[in-house]
Amino acid sequence: MANTFYIVRHGQTNWNILGKTQGHGNSDLTAKGEEQATCLGEALKEYPIDYIYSSDLGRAIQTANLIGEKIGVKVKETPALREMGFGVWEGLLIDEIKQDYLETYNTWRNEPHLVNIEGGETLHLIKDRLEVFIKELNEKYNDKHILLVSHSVTVRVLLLAFLNSGMENIYRIKQDNTALNIVEYRDYGPVIIKMNDTSHIKNNEKINNSALE
Repeated sequence: MANTFYIVRHGQTNWNILGKTQGHGNSDLTAKGEEQATCLGEALKEYPIDYIYSSDLGRAIQTANLIGEKIGVKVKETPALREMGFGVWEGLLIDEIKQDYLETYNTWRNEPHLVNIEGGETLHLIKDRLEVFIKELNEKYNDKHILLVSHSVTVRVLLLAFLNSGMENIYRIKQDNTALNIVEYRDYGPVIIKMNDTSHIKNNEKINNSALE
């Protein structure tokens, strides 16, 4: 068996609660988000994590560092795990996006693989950079356990890529804050062992007020 990847979305942020689109913009973790990350760190003690790679955006770094402190592994930052850039939508609420960019928003909701947000990235660009990154890790390491801390859209794109599924299926995968996904690379390719596991979170309250969900 080759590498095993533990793929995690960052903890709850202030913008998550407000329903603001984050993308490359950033918002700090809430107290709840910090608690989620700490609880996940405790849960990950049962796994032999060798490396932690994190998106270089603040909310992911905060999450990764809290986990790293629990399991005694240093964090390596990389832009490869960044969230999708949402251009002119960054920092906006859903109602604001609908008001000023309704046609593009409708494409995002109904044909997300075709959306082209002004100043932003496409799902296919995210997929391309993730596939390059995973290929580099698999060439660099063998039989290692690697934690990847990233973001909602990015994680879903990665899981779809593992499944050889089209980006039009982005809404068929749910990713809650600090959700854990486990993927094992085998001789015949990646196998998803666990998806969107939030059993480590105490008093879990899920929110769905983002344009990204």
